Amino acid sequence: MPADNRLKDGRSLPAQLAEMLRARIVAGEWAPGEQLPSELSLAEEAGVSRPTVRTALRNLAASGLVRVRQGAGTFVAPRGSGVVTGLQDLRSMSALIAEQRGECVVEYRVREMKMTTDEDARHFDSDVPLSVIALERCFLSQGAVIAFEWAYVNAEVLPRDFDPEQFTGSIFEKLQPLGLLPDQSISTVHAVYDETIAWTDEKPEVPLYLCLEQHQLLQDGRVLSWSKTYFTEGNFEFLLVRTR
Repeated sequence: MPADNRLKDGRSLPAQLAEMLRARIVAGEWAPGEQLPSELSLAEEAGVSRPTVRTALRNLAASGLVRVRQGAGTFVAPRGSGVVTGLQDLRSMSALIAEQRGECVVEYRVREMKMTTDEDARHFDSDVPLSVIALERCFLSQGAVIAFEWAYVNAEVLPRDFDPEQFTGSIFEKLQPLGLLPDQSISTVHAVYDETIAWTDEKPEVPLYLCLEQHQLLQDGRVLSWSKTYFTEGNFEFLLVRTR
């Protein structure tokens, strides 16, 4: 494949290359356990430098998608049947599911502007109520519910004329052109058994969920969003990778 002209979208070259390689792995170009081409081959193919390839591969290794064996090369990591991501990954949930399951349907139940309570305002480091966009949505793929999500997006950082109805699929997709993608996330994970969470026709037989609570931060430290995502049991896998 010739040098890829998609390496021009404003993100760093390693980030763009990592996403392209991730998509090729998920599409089955390299099977679990199979070795990827050498750094030199990948660099020539994409028209980038070897350090760029090396950084991209480190990013994929940090998310658990590949394993780098010193002196041997880079290999696709084995995977289970669920959607796989690393806890340190800050990616669009809908895009991640679509990549790995072939499709992702996002259904919104709530998209509205509101004021927080005093208690909820503290999640945005505010002592007084502030304006947020309240969202309730679910992610479906291949007839199965992957997750339900409740989220508040900080309306104070959005343009004044921003319409909550603009959120139709990926939240990141709407925020990226505004330069408002999160830089980091403070997250907690805990198990939840709650019969009231599911609100679609498709409901898990057992109302057991893995709840990922996130406070996503902009580069300047402001809280962009606060969310609770309830993953249905068996449909999502978090990878934990030990760093050296």
